[in-house]
Amino acid sequence: MRNVNKMKLLLLADSETERLEITEMLKNIDYIHLAGDSIDENKTWESLERATADILLMGSCFNGSRYAFAEKVSKQFPHTSIIMVETELLEETMHNALFAGAKDVLIKPIDPEKLMNSIYRIHQLQERTAVTKAEAPQKKLRKSELGQVYTVFSTKGGVGKTFVSINLAASLAKNPEKRVVLVDLDLDFGNAALALNLYPKFTITDIIDDIRHMDSDLIESYLIPHESGIKVLPANLQPNMNDFINAEHIHVILESLRESFDYVIVDMPGRFVETIMPALALADQLLVITTPELSAVRNIKVLLVTLKDLNFPQSKIRIVLNKEDLRGEIKKNDVETTLNKKVDASIGLDYHRVLSSLNRGVPLVYEYPKNTLSKNFEKMCAKFIQDELLKA
Repeated sequence: MRNVNKMKLLLLADSETERLEITEMLKNIDYIHLAGDSIDENKTWESLERATADILLMGSCFNGSRYAFAEKVSKQFPHTSIIMVETELLEETMHNALFAGAKDVLIKPIDPEKLMNSIYRIHQLQERTAVTKAEAPQKKLRKSELGQVYTVFSTKGGVGKTFVSINLAASLAKNPEKRVVLVDLDLDFGNAALALNLYPKFTITDIIDDIRHMDSDLIESYLIPHESGIKVLPANLQPNMNDFINAEHIHVILESLRESFDYVIVDMPGRFVETIMPALALADQLLVITTPELSAVRNIKVLLVTLKDLNFPQSKIRIVLNKEDLRGEIKKNDVETTLNKKVDASIGLDYHRVLSSLNRGVPLVYEYPKNTLSKNFEKMCAKFIQDELLKA
């Protein structure tokens, strides 16, 4: 550890006692420069404005009131990695911390060794990112530092989640200047590779063996190219292999892909699973898929309530209406009224061509580019890209 460059760390503790305890711990970590310690958000913000820190170690406060502050820091100072300190290990607190932008979560009382390991892991990630950029000038530069993560989700089966994921990826890949990767995180029943007529040599499990050495270059060697221009990271062929995958693995994988791809499309499972929660936390846009069916719309309404309870940013949610039948009983307006949320994109209905494209392993937007559904995918992509530009 002697050769590690000192990292600039700011501490925002929950109490004076905690501040003193943690500063004493940090004295024993020789690769840390404590640039400031406080229990006051305003003082910490002033310190960040004077000179951005590498790490902000902060408590969530007893009532979780500091999540908003963490989210503000992660947006304003993206180079500062946040380590959140929680009072207890609960699924809700983990979600809140990740959605607020935390890179890692520690539980009180803080174990000095776990604190040291957390800081060192973040240091390694930052060093690896810097080396990758220095050694790979041939990679195309993007307007934004990291690629956009489009997470495709629904807790209702049969709504066409994988179909939307595949065609969204293929539609974005029509721009030759953009690099697109499709990640199948439906670890138990993922069939994105099958729907693209691909026979995986590697799956997500193979990456885990190299996870400690993972970077944007190494992960690319595990991806499968498709004729549409996208690259694919398949789910496991054997669900029992998923026992070896955890949330930290998924976080590292997605972060590595964001470094070299303009768009990372994530096909999620049809339920909340702790392992794949980083795909929600890292999502720039969360595409919630529904169909104009009463059961599907009601299911999505419950999902939206759950996301709100988890403090997921509502501004990131996009409602996508698949299989819209203009002659059907349930119209887009009905869906919007039930959900109390506008439909951001409508795909349409064409059973014959959709089934043909899935059976042939060719995205509909690639095989039938002039089809109405393909045009709708193009409109959806244009709208979402424009939304991101307006945010920037």
